[in-house]
Amino acid sequence: MTSNAVRTALDAREAIFGTFVMEFATPGVAPLAAAGGARFIFWDLQHTGWPLEKIAAGMANTRGLDIVPGVRVPAPEPWLIGAALDLGAKLIMVPAVDDAETARAIVDAARYPLAGHRAVTFNFVADRYTPPQDAAAALQAANDEVVVFVQIETAEGLANVDDIATVDGIDVLWVGDNDLAASLGVPGDFDNPIYLDALERVAQAAAKAGKYAGFTTASDVVAAEMLDRGYHILAFGNDIKIFQAAVASGITGFTRALETRIAAATDTNTTNGRTPINA
Repeated sequence: MTSNAVRTALDAREAIFGTFVMEFATPGVAPLAAAGGARFIFWDLQHTGWPLEKIAAGMANTRGLDIVPGVRVPAPEPWLIGAALDLGAKLIMVPAVDDAETARAIVDAARYPLAGHRAVTFNFVADRYTPPQDAAAALQAANDEVVVFVQIETAEGLANVDDIATVDGIDVLWVGDNDLAASLGVPGDFDNPIYLDALERVAQAAAKAGKYAGFTTASDVVAAEMLDRGYHILAFGNDIKIFQAAVASGITGFTRALETRIAAATDTNTTNGRTPINA
């Protein structure tokens, strides 16, 4: 039985939800996300430029929690994929995968021999500094647990999406919405038929190959639409958007409370025949 809840959900064809970290690389971010109900969390090295040591403490804090750690690496470099896995990641996401050859190389880097060429190390952080009693069983378990996400976010990747989906060892086709829309010549136009057709093509390719389609959104309305389209692994935005939206919502509420108080004071003073000082 795998301890990777994402792998379990994929095998059971169940929906699963998580989030991204792009700003707050703190030790507490994973427990906070887990307490909020996220089942997986991706630390993003692509857009942040973070080195792996920046996220080490946060990833270590996923131990014992009902949340699966993942890393989005900036490029399909075997050493970087292997290092992220050695640090404890059980999910690997690679951006802008344009062809099946690249997808196969990613799978090769993410799995130990004989399924791949990930460098073998034991008694390290990923296995809690405990050497395995059975090396072969440990390698097989690690290969079974890792979940590989490839991002479809270019016109070329979309054109090759069926071939990418059929690569053995690729688990999730993840749409990068901003990049995909821009690559298709409709940047920011997420209602454009060209972009919507691309979403359908990715979902169909994933379903046909028995894989999953994934997406990021901070909107429950969009999430419902994507679930209907066949996207069943979703990330609730990222820490920047979540924090910003929460603060904006809270400050808006405070402002409304203040306006209500001023209005009530104005009404009272007017009724008493006095004009309020701040009128």
